[in-house]
Amino acid sequence: MSAQKFLDVEGLSLDLGGARILEDISFSLEKGRYLGIIGPNGAGKSSLLKCIGRLIKNFSGRVSLEGVPLSSMSERALARRIAWVHQTGSDSLPFTVREFALMSRYPWQKAIGGETAEDRSIIDRSLETADVADIADRQLNSLSGGERQKALIAAALAQSTDILFLDEPTSFLDYRHQVETLELIERVNREQGMTVLLVTHDINLALHGADEILAIKKGRMAWKGKSSELLEEGLLEEIFDTGFKSFTSDGQLMPYVAPGGLVR
Repeated sequence: MSAQKFLDVEGLSLDLGGARILEDISFSLEKGRYLGIIGPNGAGKSSLLKCIGRLIKNFSGRVSLEGVPLSSMSERALARRIAWVHQTGSDSLPFTVREFALMSRYPWQKAIGGETAEDRSIIDRSLETADVADIADRQLNSLSGGERQKALIAAALAQSTDILFLDEPTSFLDYRHQVETLELIERVNREQGMTVLLVTHDINLALHGADEILAIKKGRMAWKGKSSELLEEGLLEEIFDTGFKSFTSDGQLMPYVAPGGLVR
């Protein structure tokens, strides 16, 4: 028996400014899976994620969640299912970490009544999960890039959805905070069962974190499969139009890759 579809994308195409950005993208994803979306710069990765999450609405095709078209959902209903973490780098958020997490509770709050005990409990748990409870009262614009990214993920967790969308979550981060951010995403996926869709330009990030990978090239779906299959002969070269070399070490389950032209 085949696995039940959770998220289903059918024939998704997008035109912007008279240019075709995405062309006939179709795939499905099971509940609780972690999908990495990769491809060259300008391939349409972020646009695809925004269409799926309905941040861009003027596309053709169909996106459904457990058989229900996302186009039929209200904004509040959609916000109860999908949480977003956009690229970090902004330092213009004049809120504390806790205030920002409270704002993410809006899909569940009544018009009157304000913060509830349940809100506080969920926020506390989310701050602990993201390891930012000790900086809960600090302004977001006072944090380092890595601290701020974990705070944004904490707010997404406080939104209490079952799907997490992330667009280049490790951009602008140093190596330590890249590792901490990726470990947090993997932990949320594995331990809380959240379905994760993550756009990244980093092939190794996708290889070593995601269950499945979707490759986009020139707006079209170039490949989708298990992460372990991405290193099949010639596949990366076909997607990125350059050669790659892989490297392994003792006890390493998955190789790391680098463009062949950078290996000396």
